[in-house]
Amino acid sequence: MNPNKIIWSEEKEKIKSLPFKEKIRYIRMYFWIPIVLIIFVIGFGTFLAIRIATNIPDNWLMVTFANTTANVGTGSDLWKDFTEHAGYDLTQKKVEFNAESYFDYLQNQASGNAYFNTFVTLADTGELDAITMEKDSLTALGQSGRLLDLNDRRCASIKKKYGDRFLYYTPPKDDEEHKEPIAVGIDLSDSILVTEQHIYGDSCALGIGAKSENLKEVEDFIDYVLKEG
Repeated sequence: MNPNKIIWSEEKEKIKSLPFKEKIRYIRMYFWIPIVLIIFVIGFGTFLAIRIATNIPDNWLMVTFANTTANVGTGSDLWKDFTEHAGYDLTQKKVEFNAESYFDYLQNQASGNAYFNTFVTLADTGELDAITMEKDSLTALGQSGRLLDLNDRRCASIKKKYGDRFLYYTPPKDDEEHKEPIAVGIDLSDSILVTEQHIYGDSCALGIGAKSENLKEVEDFIDYVLKEG
């Protein structure tokens, strides 16, 4: 017979024989850790089930500033100024700026780069809303399929304002699905990201995550850095 079953059977008999108050005291003394763990697992499982069922997003906006050593992450002056300008309720959802990502798709398609793998994960799960980097690197990143085609109908408002700034990735001739250049970036070389924040030298572009659902907030950010809003 299983030793654990024998022990549990003995414990049940012992508990049965105790007066009610003694039962409560005994259970609390010897079984409080398993009880707490069970409550935690049930509670956390319920929380996850609700989040999955309702698909409640965590962020108003998540932007990655790739290949820069500038201090522009969450909590930076840029972050503070943008969140104040946008007026988002940060008790409801977050604005995340990440400035700790270093990869270049021009170099061996960033193969084996841990930062690129993180970018892929964020893009594929819809967490990433936008990424900025030097223009040539950004358009090359369009090959990964993780940047939204800016001619998508969901980008109609952005295209109306900034279509003349679109940057294109030209698919190879053997790409049967895509025959025309794909708009994957927006030229921000004259934005405050270059002129005031000096995040990049003289070239900067922004791409939108292919599965982003926060396009209105991405547009708010573009308006902000171009001082259009």
